[in-house]
Amino acid sequence: MPSGDDDKPKSRVRLPVLPEDVERGLRFNHIVAHNTRKGLAELSASYYALIETLIAQGVVPVDEYEKRRRETMKREEDKFNKELSPTITNIPDKYKLEKLPDIDCEARLHLCKAKCCKLHFSLSLQDLDERVVRWDYSRPYNIGRRDDGYCVHNKPGTCMCEVYEHRPGVCRQYDCRKDPRIWKDFEARIPADA
Repeated sequence: MPSGDDDKPKSRVRLPVLPEDVERGLRFNHIVAHNTRKGLAELSASYYALIETLIAQGVVPVDEYEKRRRETMKREEDKFNKELSPTITNIPDKYKLEKLPDIDCEARLHLCKAKCCKLHFSLSLQDLDERVVRWDYSRPYNIGRRDDGYCVHNKPGTCMCEVYEHRPGVCRQYDCRKDPRIWKDFEARIPADA
């Protein structure tokens, strides 16, 4: 069993990003994008061949097909825009924000359990450029989440923010006082139901 200095956690050293690393990453992305476009073209060709065959044989009426295609396309666009489209919050400089809400968060954490740290939101370009606040790779560029639904920077057990000095502008501007997801009655210190 190791002992001494080997047991101490090592501080994380951030290595510089080399131009060849960026080049390799771009090359990889280009190959993936090319293969994706090629696969999509093959799928598209098969799909249209099947539809054209069914229409030509009178199995599928053209008008019915067109109506359903438009409805499906609208539904898929809505889903894409709502769930999959990367979004960025338009906050130019979070460190220069003024008139922020004055809330005694620390004195209320034992009541509200930092429910605000379960809310979903997009990060700003400043957050991304700083590379301190983590985002969710499955939902670019939304704040990163733990499996329990909390922000990855919310320290379990204490509910304190581990990146408080660098927290996103959305967090800085957020006012929970009238949010029914957080409080039944802010002044009476009655949190919302779980």
